[in-house]
Amino acid sequence: MILTPELVTALRRQAGMTQGELAHAVGVSQSYVARIESGTLDPKLSVANKILEVLSEHSGPVLGDVMTADPTTVDARDSVSSVVLIMQERAFSQLPVVRSGRVIGIITELGIVRNLRRNLAQVSVQAIMDPIAPPMFDESTPLSFILPLFESFQAVLVQKQGRLIGVVTRADAMKSAH
Repeated sequence: MILTPELVTALRRQAGMTQGELAHAVGVSQSYVARIESGTLDPKLSVANKILEVLSEHSGPVLGDVMTADPTTVDARDSVSSVVLIMQERAFSQLPVVRSGRVIGIITELGIVRNLRRNLAQVSVQAIMDPIAPPMFDESTPLSFILPLFESFQAVLVQKQGRLIGVVTRADAMKSAH
């Protein structure tokens, strides 16, 4: 995870902490935290890790708690028509696309609808997939850390030792509210 000034601010606020409280917990000054959040200071790796550690203690469930395990994936070489059947049968709006076991993109309902004039039995998933896959995080990442990403992505992927093990959708995140 890249620790941006905006992310530190968002995570600190989600944790209900002031800059001073975070600074005290991390062992730095309040002005140090303020400079990180304003983007005028790039913290040392040890400080960045301590910030993440402190904020994760205040952040509730982790992705492994709310993810849908063993997500369905499709191969980049599959035909789009075969993927349409899977999506309809299982009520999915999107599926991760893999090649050689590695996530390389995502196929969505919108991508398919945009190509309905074509013979989808002859079109490969790779030809119409979105090459920008959802972000991938470790299963121990706090759910609160990824919530801002749902502004841009419908889901995030969950990995363990580089292998896809789950997916967290907006609906999964909402389930954690009760």
